Amino acid sequence: MQQLSRTRIQISTKTTLKEQADQLFDSLGIDIGTAVNLFLAQSVREGGLPFRPTTVTPFEQSVLDAAAETPVYVNNLDEMKEIIRNA
Repeated sequence: MQQLSRTRIQISTKTTLKEQADQLFDSLGIDIGTAVNLFLAQSVREGGLPFRPTTVTPFEQSVLDAAAETPVYVNNLDEMKEIIRNA
């Protein structure tokens, strides 16, 4: 069987980010090297990043989602309370 050649990649990242990633990948049953290899393989397969980069935080996205919803108009406080109770 032919042995695949391998190469070493070194990266620098923030300590807290690495610690968080280590915990996440450990909970998934993989190490950070395996996770990086999965990322690289998926990037090559897709011909780009395997996710859509965004600068919108989850909170900002929830605000945008809420703003896109149709507003509900009420005539008084009792109508508003009824809507909230039924939500």
